[in-house]
Amino acid sequence: MWSVDWDGGFVVGGDGNRRLTPSFRLKEFRKPDGTVRVHRELVSGLQLLRDRFGRSIAVRRTEPDGLGAVVSGEPMAQLRDTANRFNAQGLFASVGSHSDGVAVRIPPIAQLSSIDLDQALETAFSVTSAFETAGDKFQQVTGNFDGAGMSFGPAQVNFGTGTLVPLFRKFQSADEAALRTCFSDADDYDDWLRVMALPAASQVAWANSVTTGRGGHDIVEPWKGYFQAVGRVGRFREIMVETILHDYGARTARAINALQRLRPDIKIDHLRCICSLYDLVVQQGSLDKAWSTIEARVMRENPQNQFELTHIAVEERGRRAAQQWQADAISRRLGILKGVPETVDDRQRANINFYMLRDVHVRSTADLLSGDVAVQLARVSQAVAAGSSLLA
Repeated sequence: MWSVDWDGGFVVGGDGNRRLTPSFRLKEFRKPDGTVRVHRELVSGLQLLRDRFGRSIAVRRTEPDGLGAVVSGEPMAQLRDTANRFNAQGLFASVGSHSDGVAVRIPPIAQLSSIDLDQALETAFSVTSAFETAGDKFQQVTGNFDGAGMSFGPAQVNFGTGTLVPLFRKFQSADEAALRTCFSDADDYDDWLRVMALPAASQVAWANSVTTGRGGHDIVEPWKGYFQAVGRVGRFREIMVETILHDYGARTARAINALQRLRPDIKIDHLRCICSLYDLVVQQGSLDKAWSTIEARVMRENPQNQFELTHIAVEERGRRAAQQWQADAISRRLGILKGVPETVDDRQRANINFYMLRDVHVRSTADLLSGDVAVQLARVSQAVAAGSSLLA
């Protein structure tokens, strides 16, 4: 559970050691009297500033309304220049100098600048992959703990869903020599080629034979090492990101199109709505299994905006998951939709990348819905594979 107290979008208390972002803990925003009030959008902006600056930033103080702060870092002139670049992009409303640091302030929440589609795709990818993996997402490989066989990479593609083998076929086409070098034993590489040619049920059975560890979450060596080696190849990392975003981006577009056909008066273009639906299709495939109940509930409740419409869709689809996963699914999706963790039946799912879920609209969503996203996918895949970001 996130031990954080919220007042709308404001952090107002909680465990001081709780990380709100990868670089900032809650206690860094406490005032001298022990109270805290800071808007999550300011915390997000400071993390993005720190990422672009590339060095540590100290929070000297926050403004009473929680929308501004004075921060410091060395060299101070470079920090100020970095903040001014964000100011020009609309992330900050103002940047000023103080004797002990740089003062930054975000715009009123209703006036936050929209973001580009490629930034939205990176956000969706990063938030969901943090649910699916731990550590280096490109080297994550798990055993047959869930019946899907071996799972690999940021979206945990696997034998059960038929998504693992096509990915490796792309690796082969791109650079088979590099793929071979990831296997220290040539016979093991030949065995892997044989496994890829098996029927799905036999592939799952093979995955079960190399599964180990508590609950079946691990893979025996040398197979674990082979897959981790694949995940260290830069070109393969790019292929993973581009494939995942192409496939699940298309599924997200289908979900959005379906909801907008159901309610033509409601446009879905908010970052959190898009990310919530993206997370749904990664974990549950589509809205199809719950479509009749979604339609009925929309007719009954008459949602007034995209948040209410998306809420209905992700909640009803979550209720169609297996009983043991329902609360998990709904908590994930509603937390993304709200931008803060949501507890459902004592189950709360959140991750360190929630700070990316900014309260902003997305430009050029028509490109996503039409599938014309090749340029954006290339930009995101190159940035994420290299360990950089389009957000900062």
